[in-house]
Amino acid sequence: MPDRFLIAATADRLIYDSETTFSAADARVLLDQVPRKPSPWLQLGIAGKMSGGSTRGFAAGVGDVTVKDEKDRQFVYNSANDAYTRAGQWKLLWIGKRTCQYIEIEQVMADPTDEGRGALICYEADGTPTRMDIRFNRSFRLFWSPVIVVIPGWKPWKTPVA
Repeated sequence: MPDRFLIAATADRLIYDSETTFSAADARVLLDQVPRKPSPWLQLGIAGKMSGGSTRGFAAGVGDVTVKDEKDRQFVYNSANDAYTRAGQWKLLWIGKRTCQYIEIEQVMADPTDEGRGALICYEADGTPTRMDIRFNRSFRLFWSPVIVVIPGWKPWKTPVA
């Protein structure tokens, strides 16, 4: 059973302690604590907002009436939801490859389209942390429609301190 308090505190230190470096020891603790759940081969996510609905009718003595819903309807889907471990304000995902490992850290309440709301710690196969990347988004509109496609990517952010 993972210690979620330890995971949350470690993730907080890794993200917030310094703008340019992170503790290699904390990164190793995180790698040891985050459960190795199977992650999908391809992660797909979708998020959207639609304007609220409306109701039309006829009211006696008033005439035609339209009542609009003030709230936007939102939806979010991610194919890797079952693979994440939640700890405090963080969702963490272990990703294992043949020659390296990764821990993806994402804020739970962040909008999926927000930049800088996720980090990726890169490790060598033996568990030695090499760098931390920060999420950035590339977005483009599908033709002339209201649909915007956001493709997340990673760019270098921090380096480990022994």
